[in-house]
Amino acid sequence: MALSKSVTMSTGAVAAYWSLISMQAVIGSGTCNAYLGGYVSSAVQAAGSAPLQTRFFAFTAADLGVSDITVATQAEVYAAILAKVNASGSTDLLNGAVSA
Repeated sequence: MALSKSVTMSTGAVAAYWSLISMQAVIGSGTCNAYLGGYVSSAVQAAGSAPLQTRFFAFTAADLGVSDITVATQAEVYAAILAKVNASGSTDLLNGAVSA
């Protein structure tokens, strides 16, 4: 799973495929830290290229709909990212993103 949304970088390159780079449960703070990378395409990401842009998100267990942050799945993190960036009134650059 990944997200799809074309975003033009300051260099003119367009990141259209947004994939989780990493996610980590931080037990002491009860959060899940997630890094999302923006790539030209899924093929470019699969080839091992560096992302054009990296985004950071932090979620609580409640944000992810789980009772224990250590059991959060990638699907739950993607859903939380979509909920955040597509929230009413959001001006996030990923506003309008959909599951890829």
